[in-house]
Amino acid sequence: MLHQLPKAAAPAPLTTSGPSATVALSELRQAAAHLGRVVLRWNMVPVQACVRIRFAEGKITLDATDTDMALTLELEAQTTGGADLVVSHRALAGFLRAARGPVVLTYLASDADNRLRLSDGEIEVTLKLTIPPEDFPQPFQDLDRDWLAAEPQFTLSGAQLLRLLDLGRSCISREETRYYLNGTYLCAKPEAGTLRAVSTDGHRMAVIDCEVPAQFRSEISEDPAGIILPVRAVDLLLALARKSGNAALQIHAGDRHLVLRAEGLQLITRGIDGTYPDYTRVVPAPSDKLTAHLSTAALTRLRTIASATTSGQSLPLRLNPGAGRMSLATGEGDEIAAPLQGHVTEDGLTVTISLRLLSELSRIAPAFTLTCAGRGDPARIATEDPDALWVLMPMRD
Repeated sequence: MLHQLPKAAAPAPLTTSGPSATVALSELRQAAAHLGRVVLRWNMVPVQACVRIRFAEGKITLDATDTDMALTLELEAQTTGGADLVVSHRALAGFLRAARGPVVLTYLASDADNRLRLSDGEIEVTLKLTIPPEDFPQPFQDLDRDWLAAEPQFTLSGAQLLRLLDLGRSCISREETRYYLNGTYLCAKPEAGTLRAVSTDGHRMAVIDCEVPAQFRSEISEDPAGIILPVRAVDLLLALARKSGNAALQIHAGDRHLVLRAEGLQLITRGIDGTYPDYTRVVPAPSDKLTAHLSTAALTRLRTIASATTSGQSLPLRLNPGAGRMSLATGEGDEIAAPLQGHVTEDGLTVTISLRLLSELSRIAPAFTLTCAGRGDPARIATEDPDALWVLMPMRD
């Protein structure tokens, strides 16, 4: 005779209603994209892969942090009641990719567990909440509140911040051993006292100026020169600036922290703990001994042919304005040549620059002018932007 299994206890009834917030899909998607630049998906601390969501009184607030950055976004919402919860960013972003209409977030609390229901009117997802909101990190509680309440060090428009950081983004170093170069150095232009952004990897350097007066608050240094923004912070600032347009961005800048504020937005980031090298020693004095005019079209044609005939990334491109030619010698003995406009003040004066570095620069400016004092000297790159300068180190022939 078969034994009859005991009946399982009936599950506790699930809560079907609770505090809720309705948010426009486009706004929530954009917020999730920005928050995704902060959260750390692959790490040993699960809470750093989550976002904190709070809603009440017609607004919803979303927070993300990796302990070096903290981003807070505030959106308009239709709310009923209030809630404070922590949810996986990956789960939230996944739902938003599939959603088609306004998103309703409903907080379902019960004695057994708490859940978050996401719905767009068609798809409905219920997520179990395992991390209490009081466990969500708040890494910048020790910042001086009087400083944050005071007037900002400077104010930029979204377009100004985008130009300042984007023009030099490709020059940021990827070498971990030179960690102090893994970001953009925000500082004041010598003598002028206006805002400047410097990026370099040791082979190229971008020096981008802005007319906005700049000063930096002393946090650990008696004479603060600036702050080194980590590359992850630079990329997040670029994303925020692209969406800000001409909106005013207020910036509190110290020598170890930067705080950016705008309507519905606050970003706090920690700077790289290190000393930026004296970049002014590398900037060569203006010279007209060798001048070459380059364009995206010409460099693209050269690289297209080079990629089909040889291998290697840092191919040396010899610029010979006196002969009106630029040539590329491959390791197999082949040579590729193209016309070049420019002039020299001494016969036979040439300079050799990496084709890859010139090609990457051509993506920023469709046409630019290279000048240098001669072979072996750093080259200056100028475009139509009078406040932007690039420096490239030459290659050996």
